[in-house]
Amino acid sequence: MNPGMPRYLQLGALVFFLLAGCLLVPAARASVDAGTLVYSTDFTTDPHWSTNNPATNYWNSSLGMFHYLMRDGSGAYVNVKVPYHGESFTLAFDILPERTEYQSSVKFGLGDDDQVTQERLTMFTEFVNGPYGRLIWIRSINNLNERREASSYYLSYGGPTVQFSDGTWYHVVMDYRLETRSLTLSVTRRNDSSPVWQYSLTSLDTFPTMNRIYMSKIGDSTNPSAVAEGYIDNVSFRVFEESATPTEAGQAGQAGQGSPPASPRAPANNGGTTGFPAEIPSTARPVPVSPAMGLVAAALTILAMGIGARRAGKR
Repeated sequence: MNPGMPRYLQLGALVFFLLAGCLLVPAARASVDAGTLVYSTDFTTDPHWSTNNPATNYWNSSLGMFHYLMRDGSGAYVNVKVPYHGESFTLAFDILPERTEYQSSVKFGLGDDDQVTQERLTMFTEFVNGPYGRLIWIRSINNLNERREASSYYLSYGGPTVQFSDGTWYHVVMDYRLETRSLTLSVTRRNDSSPVWQYSLTSLDTFPTMNRIYMSKIGDSTNPSAVAEGYIDNVSFRVFEESATPTEAGQAGQAGQGSPPASPRAPANNGGTTGFPAEIPSTARPVPVSPAMGLVAAALTILAMGIGARRAGKR
């Protein structure tokens, strides 16, 4: 530093350089918090998804989307394997339900080798046309077959009933947070990003053996003649670095509780929190004061003291 520089300016400059170095740490941390993209497809090329019924579930090369047709009793499935080991994750996709007949549904989410949506380890969202309308569901089932679930029906989640429409594109985000054991479903309209429905399930288990993004009708038998048909587009899957310790995993398994059944009666405790129209910051956490913020305060204090001392010396 310049020896002729006033002492208070020397101290202020030193703190400034320390501050600049510390600011690099939050920048690096922000890149970690963004997660790691481990799978994505916009269907401009063949995604090579596996299916046991390629005649009805296939990549449409001319449209650049994936066509689905799901029918109970068919045992149809579609999947793509992804690297997942129980971390926090975000699964996002666009869906266009074109024909959702009464008592039909389409399910999309994460599952294991069995691809059974009635039991075993799975998290998925479901667009279903049933007795109470065209509802959106969020479901989670652990390895003890304990279910956590809620629908957009007013008695299920405690807000106004929300229904989807055939012929409308929706953007769907499933966000699982290991540290809070929560799964948040956010649904918006793709064309204008307007909110449709949001809900958070809580007190969930860990799901380390889920290994694929999938749609499935294995085990479904409500109405074998009803068809759910449409398109999937813009699928992305991100994982985050948080991991559970063995103790945490065991505690989560003990804490898992059955969710309310898929019925119109109001649950006493559905194990979740509702979103739209009220927003739910499901992943929000208190932000601690960073070292950089402390250095800013120190620099300002030193400069103020130096300026005050210099003025006093001139009197």
